[in-house]
Amino acid sequence: MGKGAAKYGYKSGILPSTRRILKNPTVNQTGILERVKEAKPKGINGVGYAKGIKHPKGSHRNPPPLKFIDVEEVIYNTVKPKSENTTAASEQQLLKQNQAELRRKYLSESLRNEEQRLLKQEELLKKKERVLQEQREAELKELNKERSSNLTIPTLEGIMNQPLMRQRTAEEQEILDLKRKHNKELIEFKAKERKLANLVQLCHAADHFIVTEEQLVASVEKAFASDNQDVLRNKLSLSTSQQTARNEGEISDALFGTLGNGKYVGLPIVKEFLSGEMEQFNQEINTKLDELTKQAEERKDSVL
Repeated sequence: MGKGAAKYGYKSGILPSTRRILKNPTVNQTGILERVKEAKPKGINGVGYAKGIKHPKGSHRNPPPLKFIDVEEVIYNTVKPKSENTTAASEQQLLKQNQAELRRKYLSESLRNEEQRLLKQEELLKKKERVLQEQREAELKELNKERSSNLTIPTLEGIMNQPLMRQRTAEEQEILDLKRKHNKELIEFKAKERKLANLVQLCHAADHFIVTEEQLVASVEKAFASDNQDVLRNKLSLSTSQQTARNEGEISDALFGTLGNGKYVGLPIVKEFLSGEMEQFNQEINTKLDELTKQAEERKDSVL
């Protein structure tokens, strides 16, 4: 190792710098094509020489146009395919033909792979530029964001230019409409349920309605008979015990869904009958009773 090896990192040998496989950009590199087609800047930061200014000797006043190549055309002109009429006369000639075909294959693959590498590199650079641009925009947005320390007393102009109330979003408006619709349908359902309960009560009370003159006369005579005057007096004057009994009857009707202190069927029982819940409940009770009866009989047989 000689004295000058230090500047090469104390390496005994230095490999030559890699050469580019494609000397010119390809037609598929759209980024370079767009940059070439862009208008050149003028003025102080422009490109080229102004009028009346001579260019240096040995140089060109205008840069030569950038040449774009087609990889497939380069492959065809550089490594032309083997002619079909060529036949090997000897084994040595056949070996040379195989080597030439192998060189054609490797060279064409290297040119195509180099083009794909350049296209991928260009795509990665564009992606990196987009990411950096987004980061810069996010930083500027964060810097320009209004902070609580920068807030001041609202001015009259600001109050007049801004709405007094925040407008609802589409989702909030949809939720509000659903709530209103639900409340409206619930109120209508409760009203119909009350009407139905009154109708059931009216059906039970219809048996005692007076619809003919004979029924009216009989009811009046029965009410004002001498033996019923005490009963009528008791009905008109309610004592504390009677009031308590009436309250208990109303509570039992509310609990068990009946009317008239359990004498008539109420709306809840009618709904259970129509929906089939009553029949299902009766079946479950009967099933339980049958199971208990069987268990009792089995115990009785085991004891005997």
